[in-house]
Amino acid sequence: MGDIKGEQRIRKLRERLNSLRAKGGIKSSEVESLAQALGRRKDARGKEPTWVNPGFPRLRPLAIPHHSSDLNKFTARGILDQLEEDLEALEELTRAEEEN
Repeated sequence: MGDIKGEQRIRKLRERLNSLRAKGGIKSSEVESLAQALGRRKDARGKEPTWVNPGFPRLRPLAIPHHSSDLNKFTARGILDQLEEDLEALEELTRAEEEN
């Protein structure tokens, strides 16, 4: 029997990600919040604020530009694609923990 709490968390994170994808204008604070929920932390490197995931060191660092206006749609799509990789890594980990 699976971990219901872990499955619910992943489902909610997936819903957040999909709702951001469906949305017109996305603010940097919205993707930063999702990045944080996926385990990413701010790291002091690069020109733009960079987010790393210490739980999954194989995932690339992610730069999230912090502007007062909405993110460029192509930039937002790239960020969301990377955060989806984070979600997939979290799903794999949850499945592996359930099997043990």
